[in-house]
Amino acid sequence: MIRPQTIQNIMIGKGSKLYSMGRMKCPKCHEGNLYKTSLISMQGIYNMHKKCTECNQPFELEPGFYWGAMYIGYMMSSGYMLVGAAVLMAGFGLGLGFSFGLLIFFGLIALPAIARLARSIWINFYVSYNKDAIKNVNTGERK
Repeated sequence: MIRPQTIQNIMIGKGSKLYSMGRMKCPKCHEGNLYKTSLISMQGIYNMHKKCTECNQPFELEPGFYWGAMYIGYMMSSGYMLVGAAVLMAGFGLGLGFSFGLLIFFGLIALPAIARLARSIWINFYVSYNKDAIKNVNTGERK
């Protein structure tokens, strides 16, 4: 029988895509940060490292690589708006205009977090985890 803690480690533990996406870590080694600053530092939401500080994985795989992340961000924003409007209108009885006004206000506040998460998801589509990535960098091996 699999213990619940083991299932949690498989789903969101180190080595899983969800770990890298949610914590905004390097998708290859899960150690280095994707972004130079925290989200609340207000020094730019797109200030990414050129490559991982731990395993040297480049974060921009080709020019314009993160254009595809716009589609991910659009999908997350659209889902937020549609589900939020349904909940506010059906669940709380609010009007259409007030519901969307409220959702747009909170959506603008959440925009930097959505943009960062979209980039994190996008790079995780293309780069796989390698538990030996840091060790290979230190020994000079390539995998």
